[in-house]
Amino acid sequence: MIRTILAATALSIAAMPALASTTDQFQMSVKIDRSTLQTAEGAQEALSNLKQDVHERCVAENADRAFGNKFAVSFCESRTMKSAVKTINEPELTAAYKASLSR
Repeated sequence: MIRTILAATALSIAAMPALASTTDQFQMSVKIDRSTLQTAEGAQEALSNLKQDVHERCVAENADRAFGNKFAVSFCESRTMKSAVKTINEPELTAAYKASLSR
């Protein structure tokens, strides 16, 4: 029982630097042809490209994390994608994004 608690405490302490870094914000410019967002196929392709751009940026933003790097990148991607889709505000892109969350 004590080992389980100690392991959980150690894991929590290791994740703290990653959690602390997730409050950092950054600006990111992306190029999206809004005319491609008028179809489901175009929106899906734009979403795929956006996810790749966000992933690369989040990896770069968290490259110096020794502990909890994967968690920090995952959290960054989730937060940034949500913000980007909301900012772009195109119905087909929003629908593609919501569908990708349910997969």
